[in-house]
Amino acid sequence: MGSSFVVRAATEDEPAACTDLWVAAVAARDGQAESEAVRRRAGDKFSVDRVALVVAEDQEGLVGFVLVTAPGTGGPTDPEDAAYLSLLAVAPRAQGRGIGRRLLRSAVDEAARAGHRRCVLHALDDNAPALGLYRGAGFRAVGDPFPHPLSGRPTRVWLATA
Repeated sequence: MGSSFVVRAATEDEPAACTDLWVAAVAARDGQAESEAVRRRAGDKFSVDRVALVVAEDQEGLVGFVLVTAPGTGGPTDPEDAAYLSLLAVAPRAQGRGIGRRLLRSAVDEAARAGHRRCVLHALDDNAPALGLYRGAGFRAVGDPFPHPLSGRPTRVWLATA
């Protein structure tokens, strides 16, 4: 399997495939079966005021995506001027190729182009690989942990400035 991939703006017919990828990535991360609750929650996020949807693809198809939504679409403790990095996923088969890092950089860049100098995301405190990615991209944890809406696991707000 080659390591080349392309990052581009998504087309309007790609949110369903992105939702499928999200559900598979969450199941792989958590070591559990795919969940309809996860699918519904992710699918709903695509109907929120969108700033950007960026996808990554390789010769086999979709390998990752990032969804950025407008300020105020995340959580009540998010900075009110920060765009919300709502979903970021990389297919398990494609992890370790720099796709997540590239998508994260694209998310912050797209938010800045839309006039949002700050970008916020929510991350599980026990997701060490993701936290390393976020730190490396200039995000920093802010505030106290709160329970994830589906799993109840400790989650924290992370913030970056373009």
